[in-house]
This record gives sequence, C-alpha cells and structure tokens, in this order.
Amino acid sequence: MVVMVIVGIAASLAAVNLGVLDRQSANDELQRLQYVLQFASERAAVRGTPIQVEFLPGSYRFSKLDTGGKWQLLFQPRELAEREWIDGLRVMALTVDERTLPQSALRIVFASEATPFTLQLSTNEGTRLLIGNSAGEVSQSAPGVTP
Repeated sequence: MVVMVIVGIAASLAAVNLGVLDRQSANDELQRLQYVLQFASERAAVRGTPIQVEFLPGSYRFSKLDTGGKWQLLFQPRELAEREWIDGLRVMALTVDERTLPQSALRIVFASEATPFTLQLSTNEGTRLLIGNSAGEVSQSAPGVTP
C-alpha cells in the first residue's frame, strides 16, 4: 500500500513538472489543480501531516498543520505554493464528505485518510468538476458526465 502511494506521488510530481505548470488555458490550469490536489492528498497520507487547501476569490493556497496545532502556509514544494486563478476561472461550489460548504469556508483538509470532495469550477468554456475519492485519486469531468 505504501509503495503504491509513493508511486502515485512520483507520478503526480512527474505530471506537474512536465508542463502543466504553464498557464496556457483553463484546461491546463484545471489539469494542474487536479494533479496538485492529488499530490497534496498523497503527501498528507504518506507524511502523516494534515494539509489543507483554501480556495480564495483570487487564488488558492496550501497549508500544513504544525505540531502546535496551527496552520502554516506552504511555499515548498513549489507545486503547493499559493497560486492565482487565471482569468475566467472561479470556484462555484465545494462539497466535502457530502456536505456543501459556504463560500466563506471553501477548504479541503487532507489527512492520513483521503477526503472525498467535489469541486465545481466555472471557466470561460463552461463548468468543470474535480472529484476526489476515498482512495485519494482526483478526476475531472463535466457536470452530468461520470468520470
């Protein structure tokens, strides 16, 4: 099981480093977000340190829970550093563990067990979903389409 998680992290890092960091389109940005959410989930599971992602009006950022119980912003690895949304991309809704969160509290906390979530995003091309399952995998689809 641990080997599979490590292989998953390596694959996520490879995908992130192979070009999805560039801001060429909303699809590229969505793919990048898909990979970094999966990476954060796997990193939290392997290291045993909770990581949260907060979705803000103009950006999203990752933090880790320190030993004192406080959230510390992450700047490294660079994949988890704060990132601004590209024009036309915004969060419409977030459901975590089957509970829709208010716009003022859009965050996912990843821990030793994966957190199921559905993140609904609006782009200039339409609505997209990023769906995280209990195995820590994140997929992308359009509403009404099974990933």
